[in-house]
Parts: sequence; structure tokens; C-alpha cells
Amino acid sequence: MSKLQLSTFPDGSASRAELAAFLKRHDPAPGGIEWEQRMRFWWDENPAAAESDERGRWVHDEGRLVGFGGSIPILYAWQGKPVVAVAATTLCVDPDFPRGAALMFLKQRAVAEHHLITHTTPNPRVQEALLSLGARAETTITRHFFPAGAASWLRGRAYWPALPADKHLVTGPQEIHSLKQAYRHKDRLEKWITPEYLRWFCSSPMRPHHLVGAVDARNTLSSYLLVTPRRIKGLRSWDVIETFTTEEDDTELLALIGTLVKDPALLPGGAAVVTGAAFADDPTWDGAPAMLRRRQQVCHFFLLPEPLRHVPKHTVMAEGDLGL
Repeated sequence: MSKLQLSTFPDGSASRAELAAFLKRHDPAPGGIEWEQRMRFWWDENPAAAESDERGRWVHDEGRLVGFGGSIPILYAWQGKPVVAVAATTLCVDPDFPRGAALMFLKQRAVAEHHLITHTTPNPRVQEALLSLGARAETTITRHFFPAGAASWLRGRAYWPALPADKHLVTGPQEIHSLKQAYRHKDRLEKWITPEYLRWFCSSPMRPHHLVGAVDARNTLSSYLLVTPRRIKGLRSWDVIETFTTEEDDTELLALIGTLVKDPALLPGGAAVVTGAAFADDPTWDGAPAMLRRRQQVCHFFLLPEPLRHVPKHTVMAEGDLGL
């Protein structure tokens, strides 16, 4: 039996070429996007990449690459400061070497000693393994459905508040000059938000993401929605995959949601339906006039360093490698 060699992925032009050739044998161009382009997005264009040299692990058998598990650097906020984290991505192993997956996966114990690790696209076997490692599982959301455009007259069109008079709407991150604050609540773990991060996320080659935000006269962002398109029974819709505000209450957020519900033509192609996904700790949507609410299963898992293992965490759909 050959002895598999596990090592840190040494990012560079030669190693990327070797990795791309390996991944192309398994999936030539996922979503029509070349692997080289995805790597540039993960590691060259990503503003968080400078905060961590974690790029993943790979496994060789007698010099031949047989497995890879990637890491995308990201940042979270805790107690007003950024926390270095990585999003696990692209676990790919030759079928003849299943032990390679176990080697890479077990290595995450060591990585999780100093990095928060997010998994948002794990297959069922990986989900079981994550639970065995003590991962925090956030697997249930409530999805809220709103008829959009002209159909919004059917339910609660008058409910939505208006944007404050000193704010105006933007429909992309390029117009944002600054952010009032990089997080909402100091006493919970949540994503660290910057204009650079929002521009990067919305430039993902894998899936279109758009931002609808509220800014002041200096183009300082105070609230936003991140949305992505989908089809619901053949109907074009937009999913709100993250809400964020630096205001004390959710009034400005609800104004943004209402603007999108009433005028989905603000986004490419419009929509018949707008939906919003909320985890258990997110009350933003609770009082909104949804036509339908439905519980759904997702697969957000988090391996936390010991100092963060029991702190409160705010979870949104737009985490990990989902859509990246």
C-alpha cells in the first residue's frame, strides 16, 4: 500500500497549474468557470487573503496529486475586532484514494485551533464527520415569500416603511465609499463587513450577487441586502441571502426589503417573487407581510476555535463558499 503524503497547498504558479489540471479531470469547468479564474477570485482578488496564508491541503501518491481540499480566507467580527477564518471549499479526491479525504479532513482539527472554519456546501458524509468533530450546526431556516412588483398589491404593500429622508438607494457596491461600522452587534460572532468585501463578494464568477443599500450624502453605507436570482416553479425570483444594518432597529432594512418587493425591476430581469431566508436568531422578517412562510433545511456548519466555541453567533445564508 502506498503512503499518501498530506501537505499544505503551496500557492504559486506551478502549484496552481498542477491543481487546475487535477480538478479539470474531475469537473472541467463548474458553472462554466475555469478553475484558474476561481483561484484568482479566492486568493488574488479576495481582500481577506492577506490576513491568512491558508489555501488548503493537498494529497499526493508517489508524486501524483490525488486529492485537494481548499480554503478561502474570510473575516468575522467578535468584540469589535476582526477574526481570521476560512471557508472550506472544493473537497476533491480520486476515488482510488478515499483515505486522502480523511487525512485532509482530520487536519482541520489543527487548523480550527487558530481559524474559524465554515462549511456551507458539505455532502451528507462530510456533515456527519463535521458533527463528530464538534462543529456547530445551523441547519434550519424560515423562508419568507413575497409577491413582487405589481403582484405586491395582493398583500401588505402599504406595510413597508420609507427610507429616511437623509438616505438614498444604491444598487451596487461600487457606489459605497465607507461603512458606518464593520459589524452590527459587538457581543456576537458575525461577518466582518467592509466596502472591499462587498465589492469582492458581488464580483463572484460563480453566481450573480447584487447589493441594494441605503447610503447617506457621503455614500456611507448604513444598511444593505445581498440578493441572488433563482427560479421558483418557473417564476423568476430574487433571494435575499443577507441583511445587515448599523442602525439601532430594523426600520431601514424593512424599507430596503419593501423597495425591492415593490420594484424588483431595480435588479436585472425583475422578479415575480422575492424571498428572504432567516436563521433562528434573525427576527428581521417576522412581522413582514409574507404570502407564505416555509421551514427549509440548509447545511451551515462551523468549526470554532476554543475561545469562540460557546459564543453567540449570527448566521446568514451568504457565508462560506456558497456562491463563490
